[in-house]
Amino acid sequence: MPTQLIRRRLGGFTLVELLVVIAILALLIGLFIPSVNSVMKTSRVNKSLSQIRALERAHLAYAESNKGFLADARLPHGGGEHETKECFVVTLSPYFEQTAAIKSPLDQSAHWSVNDGGQGVPVSGSTNRFRKTSYGINNHLCREFSAWGAIDSARLCDKMSRIKNPAATVHTLCMAETGVFAGADHPHVEEWGDSPGAIKIASTQLQINAASGKPYNGAGMSDHGESMSPWGYADGHVSTDSFSALYLNETFNQFDPWVSFKLQTSWEKK
Repeated sequence: MPTQLIRRRLGGFTLVELLVVIAILALLIGLFIPSVNSVMKTSRVNKSLSQIRALERAHLAYAESNKGFLADARLPHGGGEHETKECFVVTLSPYFEQTAAIKSPLDQSAHWSVNDGGQGVPVSGSTNRFRKTSYGINNHLCREFSAWGAIDSARLCDKMSRIKNPAATVHTLCMAETGVFAGADHPHVEEWGDSPGAIKIASTQLQINAASGKPYNGAGMSDHGESMSPWGYADGHVSTDSFSALYLNETFNQFDPWVSFKLQTSWEKK
């Protein structure tokens, strides 16, 4: 064997060989990191779904102990004060295994208090109000903020017996992490209107991309089909879906219990 070749081998890698190895390592890392991030995100989504499932079970247990009535939403949007002790994060706490301040692993809001592990930034429109929960209740299933109840008390859907199709009616949802609704525990579904404008208003109240996708940027609903969020239903089951799969307008949606019972047949004909 030539002496020059022996010296080259004993001297280790050449610069070109090192660059090739580094390039291969960089490629492998580039392939590995997205996979790890994807697995971690999936784990957080599953944990959030588990929390929502536990909340739905707590609601059902609460209803069984309270003549069928569901726990209510009480935390207002903006800077107003309300009957905080009557909100669902408090009234459900005896039925919920975790802390009353229910924080989703997907929640990146800056509006949690320092005591709750947050950044201590007050909710928009207030000086001392902070986020109490990542989740909210569909206001159509509330007493305090029911749009139908404000028109006719007979149309309140605050009891399980009044929800005609619990499996098709959204109950628990992820509240917006920024803006005035970051401190609330309910949206105002009656304000959303028709698509594609509905997503513009809904995204100020809900975190429609809590599980995946980009925040609303002013484009139409069709541009946000990839935005996904966890949802809980009145029958106790949970799923991850896009907002556009659950809401088109006041006639076709899974939030209003007075129309959701017709959804299984009407939705297919849209």
